[in-house]
Parts: sequence; C-alpha cells; structure tokens
Amino acid sequence: RALRELYPHAYPYLLAILPPDRWAIRDYLVQTGTFVFYLTQGILASPMETAATVRILAAAPRGIPILGWFNSPTLTEENSFVQMASAEGKFVVGVQDVPNLSVLTALGRNETHRQVSPTAPPPRVLEDKTYVVLGIPDGDNLDFAAGRMWDLWSEPVRGTLPFAWSLNPLLVDLAPPLLDRYYDSATPLDRFLASPSGAGYLYPDYTGPGDLPSFVNFTKRYLDAADMDVVWLLNAFAASEISYSSARLSAYVDGSRPAGIVLDYDDQPRTRDAWMQPGTQAIAPVIRSTHFWTTADNALGKIETAIDSGSGGPDFLWLTVYTFRFDLNDAQALVGELSRRMGGNLEVVTPSAFFDLLRADFVRTAQSRLGAMEGDPIASILFSGMMESARARLQEAEASISVGDTNRAAYSSYLGLEDLRSVSSAETLLASLLVVLVAAALAVVAHRSSRSEDRPPERLRFGVLLITTAAVALLVFALREALDQNFWTYPTILVAVAIAGIHRPLRRWLDRAYAVRAPTAAALAALVFVALAIRTSAAFPLAVIGVLLAIDAYLARHPGTSSEVLLGLAFGTAIGFVGGFDLPTFAAVSILLVIPTLTVNGPPVRSTPGRPRSALIPGFVLALSLTPLSVAYYYSLALRLEFQGGALLTTAGALLVLAPTLALVARRTHPRIDPVVSEVAGLALAVVFSGLVLLSHGAVPTILALLGLFASLSYAAVAALNRFVAHGGQLGRVLATSILFLPLIVLFIRMPPIVISLTIARLPEAVESALYAPTVLIAAVALVLAVGIGLRDLLRDAVGKDYDREAHGGPEGP
Repeated sequence: RALRELYPHAYPYLLAILPPDRWAIRDYLVQTGTFVFYLTQGILASPMETAATVRILAAAPRGIPILGWFNSPTLTEENSFVQMASAEGKFVVGVQDVPNLSVLTALGRNETHRQVSPTAPPPRVLEDKTYVVLGIPDGDNLDFAAGRMWDLWSEPVRGTLPFAWSLNPLLVDLAPPLLDRYYDSATPLDRFLASPSGAGYLYPDYTGPGDLPSFVNFTKRYLDAADMDVVWLLNAFAASEISYSSARLSAYVDGSRPAGIVLDYDDQPRTRDAWMQPGTQAIAPVIRSTHFWTTADNALGKIETAIDSGSGGPDFLWLTVYTFRFDLNDAQALVGELSRRMGGNLEVVTPSAFFDLLRADFVRTAQSRLGAMEGDPIASILFSGMMESARARLQEAEASISVGDTNRAAYSSYLGLEDLRSVSSAETLLASLLVVLVAAALAVVAHRSSRSEDRPPERLRFGVLLITTAAVALLVFALREALDQNFWTYPTILVAVAIAGIHRPLRRWLDRAYAVRAPTAAALAALVFVALAIRTSAAFPLAVIGVLLAIDAYLARHPGTSSEVLLGLAFGTAIGFVGGFDLPTFAAVSILLVIPTLTVNGPPVRSTPGRPRSALIPGFVLALSLTPLSVAYYYSLALRLEFQGGALLTTAGALLVLAPTLALVARRTHPRIDPVVSEVAGLALAVVFSGLVLLSHGAVPTILALLGLFASLSYAAVAALNRFVAHGGQLGRVLATSILFLPLIVLFIRMPPIVISLTIARLPEAVESALYAPTVLIAAVALVLAVGIGLRDLLRDAVGKDYDREAHGGPEGP
C-alpha cells in the first residue's frame, strides 16, 4: 500500500531502508522527500518480506543510491540485501547514526578535495622481501567513518607507519566536512582509497546488464573529486574464495582507470593472489586481501604457511585489519612480529608503492622463470609453442618498459608468466602419467614372473564402474550447485547426510514393486532427484538419497570389487568437479547411469546372515582417497606448485584419476600382502609423503610427492575394502558411507579455515598453520588411523576366539 500510495509522491532518485527506531538521518530523508521502508532481510525474512523488498527495489529507477542500513542478527542480512539491490541496479550507502546530514551535505559540495602529498622517497628497488599494506576496511559505511574510524585515527601509532584508509568518495557530496576532517589532519603516511565498491556499496557480479559501466563512470567522477586512485571491491560473502568475472573487473579498469584494485575481505587468496587485469583501454594490477580477522595466531599461522610455501622471491600481502576487534597497535604488533620472524625482511608500504613493486615483480618473475625453463629439454621440445609465446611476451614487456608504460610491461610479463605456468602444469601431468605407466610395466613384469603362484588378477567389470562413476558425478553436480548458492544453503547438505539412510528401505520397496527392473527404476528416480537439486538446493537431500538408491539397487545384484568401487568413486568425483556444468555433460552422464541397469535382471543377492560389520572406518578411509580435491582450494599448495587458477582444478582432477590407478597397480604387484598390513602401510606412507610435500618446491617435485601421498591413501582404501569383504561385509555399504563423507570433506576443503576460530574456538598458532596446509591435516588423520587400526588388530589377535564352523575373524567372530 505504501508503495502504491506514497512512492509516487516521493523523490524518485533516492531510496532509504531504515529501522523504525533509527532517527539520526531522517532530517535528510525528510528534506529530500525520500521513500523510506523497512523489512526484515536475510535468512530470517519471510517469503512475503523478500518479495516486498524486491518490488520496492524494482519500482525505483536503476542507478540510484539506497541510504540507511538494517538490523543484522544473523550476518546474512547484508549479503542478501546488497545482492538484491545490485540486481536491481542500485547501490547502498550505509548510514544510520550520522546526524545533521541535511546540513553536512550543504557544506563544501562540488569542491575538489586533495590528499596530503606523500613524501618523495627515492625510487624503490624490488627486493626479496615481504611487502605489506595495512588496509582499514568498512569506510563505505558513514557510521564507521564518523565513529570507530575516528577512534583509530586518534591513536598515536598513526603517522609512524603507512596505513590505507578506505572511505566512500561519495562523501564529497554527502558529508564534505567529514571528508575534510580526515584529509586536513592526515600525515604523508595516511593514504585514502575508495571503499567497496566505489561510490557506493554493490556486488559487481550481481548487477544487471548495463548497470555496472554507468556506476563505474559515476564512481570515476567522485574518485577524481576525492583524489583517490585505488578501488576496493566486494562481491558477496561466499563460504569459499569469492569469484570475480573478468568482464566486471575490466569495467572497473576502463571506467575508473585505477592505479590498483583490491578484492574482498576474504580469509586469504586460495587459487590466485595477484594478476594484471586488462580492459579495452587500460590495464591495472589486482591483489586479493588477507584478513587479520580473528586472532593473531590465525594471522601468523596462515601468513607464515604461505610464505614458507613460496619460492623465496618477493611476497605481496594486503593485510585487512578487522577494526571491530583490533586497533592500529595490534596491526603494528602483528607486522612487527612477522618482521622479527623474517629477520627484518618485511616492509610496510603505501598502496601506490605496493602496486609499483607488484608491477615490477611480474616483469622480474617472468624473466627469471623463462631463464630457468630455457634449459628444460621437455619444455623446449614438447611445448615449444608456449615457450615461444612467453619469449614474445617478454620482448613486448621490454619494449613497454623502454617507453615508460609499466602497466603494459607488467601485463605482457603476466601473460608470459601464464604461458610458463601452463608449461609447468602440463609437465606435472606428464610426470605423473609417466610414473603410473612405469609402475604398470613393473606390475606386468612382476605378475608374469610369479603367475604360477599368484591368484588370477581381479578383472574390472564396466557395469559397476560406470554406474558408480555416473552416480557420483551427478551427485557432485548437485553438490556444486548447493555450494555455489552460499553458506546459508549448507544446512541442507548436513540434512542430506543425516537422512540418507532412507535409501535402504526405499530400495527394499523397489525390489518388491519392480522385482526385475528395480535398478532401472532407481536410476531414473536418481535422475529426477538430482535434477530437482540442481534447480533448488533445498532438494539436495533428495539427490543424495537418489544416488545412494541407484548404487544400492545395482550393487545388490552385482556386488562389484574393491577396484571398481575405488575407481568409480574417484572418477565420478573428478568428472563432477572438472566436467562442464552444462546440458550435454549432464545428458551423457545420465545415459551412463541408466545403460548398465538395463542388463541387470532378477532379485538382489542374499546378504550374509548375522550382524553386519561397521562400515564407518573403511568408508572414511575410502573417502580419504578423494582428498586430491584439496589441490584446487589451498593457497599453500598453489604456491608450492608455482601455478594458479584453473590449472589447479585440472591437476586435482588428474590426481583423482592417477592416484587410485597407481594404487591398484601397486596392489596387483603384491596381491598376497595381508590387508591389515597393506592398510597400515598405506596410511604410514601417506604420512611420509605428506612430509615430502612440505619439503618440495617447484611443480614436478611437488606433484610427484602429492601423487605418492594420494596413491598411498588409495592403496590403504583398497586394503580396507578387501579386509571388509573378507570379513563378510558388503562393498555397497562402504561405498555409501564414503559418499556421505564426500560432501563433508568438500565442505571442509572449501571452507576458509578462519571460520573455525571465528565461530568455534580460538586455536594455537601451530593448529592454525596446519589448517592452511592440507597435507599436514591429512598426515595427522592418516597417522591416527594407522595407529588405531594397528592396535585394534593386535587386540583382536590377543583376545580372539575360533569357532568350529568358520574361519577366525569371520562374520560371527570377534
């Protein structure tokens, strides 16, 4: 009703959202005749409240600001509202408690404000040290700028080292005296940059077609008026690394011509830390921030882990200080401790110096990497095209340097560096494949030399392999969709794990209803459930139930082997994460799910009577074989591998395929080793290879250590499956258990480690460091499992009993 009766009489180029008990800015809203509304936002909002918010936003013209703020008890409110506002082409100016805006906005409007001129130091020379910017976030919110930020500004530390203060350049018009208050009292070490995401708060990737270029042009006018040349961007708060499309970043580069772009308030970079972003008319460096958010132990742990994982060259760290928990003294103490640990090899710099050094580093790193790879015969012979491209890029960089175009030089060097990283990535895959082929050849020789003694080799049946691969791939597609929504959809994943056991009574019902075609019916039901889950994350529990139902119905008739189960789980996970999320891929995988069921007829195989063995430990060991996914999500591994971006996910997919293949080759070479010994040995080897990863630097050494680590885990998984079957267990139960662990492992791997100290408990620095080094976590889990399994076997031998009609340790034994 208010929208219908009041909005037509309101000022059309401004909206406001404001709780009824907030009065400070209402003088300005009354003066401008602004339409004011308030509705609950975020996860607590009812569907009617959300729909009403969307209607109000849609009714107003695009490209206008929304003043105000809202209560945020669950922290989802900000994310939700700014997403909706961005989609409707609007931006938010956060303010609730700054009084007298009607007066402030009239004082000093249409004036140009200049930052204090920095002292002119001699040109910096790039050194092998860590360069740090101390960034103060949240300046987009006027309440922060007028309150907490002034408290920080008054601390004696200010002026003794550089700080980068974020402010909304819209203050030029909205509250010029507040902007002058900072500019007039600033020291040369105080530098100001535009807060998220320019002249107002929006999420660039959520804006509609045509909205962002006009907003960036609007921002540029205020950047010039506020004398700012660095822009800080936010793109929603995801529970993993926040993605930014190249097109949206290019719009900022072309429209605002920044000296640099800073991305998000995230935990730390994960897949890519810095790059040169081209537009159609300009180029700018981009850096992801690292957040000093929860504890000093967390910050020290993740920063030192990252630096230790690097190659020893210059490191660049944009350190975002969470000012509602820490002050300038805390920031100074943190960088002081880091500097002490690095032997003084750390320097806090201004944003302009930081981006100048970053440009120089792209040039130097590309030159040194090319020089190192020139002597690599494999790169020169097999990848001559990419090597030649890298040489050409560096020649372009030298030409750009000669005319003083450092942005173009850095961009050409960055492209050359990407070519060289592609060569390194391809070499790692070749090295891994070569290891598997050599192992396979040795296995063939070993088998032929002892074939009179060994049992016939286990043969793969493609029916079990295909249906397991297809079912797991479809589940991963649905999981990807649920994960991409945001962290408030994660409870549906936990619900899915909790209720997944429903698939067993459903399978028994299908066996009765469709005695002959139950597997086909189960596969079709799984397709329907997965399609629903892709449409809405609320249906993800149905996808899990459907996938388990399809696998259970098939394996109940064709039990399968350990090799088929391991390979199907790994291959399906690889396809689900690396494969394109499109209709052709989905259709092909769906066909692979249904076809094997058409050849299966008859009732299920009767299970062994007696109490079934627990599948929890074997299922968890099998799920550990999926940890190659960590390669795609951990910054420390990206630094050790020395390549970034999409190549990390490709490498993770390759390891998911090659590691279990290598494990099966090793198992077939020595098939008579006791399964318990094999399982403990595999877990112990995983601990050893985890240590080797920590000692490795460079693409090939690191990938070989990772291949050894994940192959060892797969070897232990095969042994666990064989032991489970030997004691009368059903492989389908182990596979179902591991599939339930899959989304939990993926959640843990994708989740920023800082979430633990943020929401659960403060952790000591050693534990924080381990959370950012996945191989350390894997080694710890493998060690605990190896000791536990070994001790359990020893205890069983000590107290075991023999029964007349079955072998010791049989299904009715201890």
